[in-house]
Amino acid sequence: MDDDIEATHAVQRVMSPGALWVDDDATLRSIAVMLAEARIGVAFVKRPDGSAGIVSERDLVRLVAEGADVDTVAASEVAQFPLVTVPVDERIGDAARRMVMEDVRHLAVVDGSEIVGVVSARDLLPVLADEVTSGW
Repeated sequence: MDDDIEATHAVQRVMSPGALWVDDDATLRSIAVMLAEARIGVAFVKRPDGSAGIVSERDLVRLVAEGADVDTVAASEVAQFPLVTVPVDERIGDAARRMVMEDVRHLAVVDGSEIVGVVSARDLLPVLADEVTSGW
């Protein structure tokens, strides 16, 4: 990680650019396959009305453990709607607080009305850990 990144810097410095989109009728199995192939942890779900939600690998694990049929359950049935978003210039520390307040591990990063990436707790933790331990 870049040692020059601080909690006051924008999430753009640590976010993963781009996004994996799936249709709202995509099955859990197809989402799991796409996430595994792309080696990422979340997919955005687009409804026909244009609204967006999110499905994470954690959601998939929970659903499988609960006995969901991965070949028939659709993304629209399990995605979190609406998306929790942060602007591309949001400070890393503020994004972390937002995750805690909203009880989520991923935030869609937006530039205006366009989703330009995703930031995860895993992206923020090293920066915040450096901030805490720099005074030790």
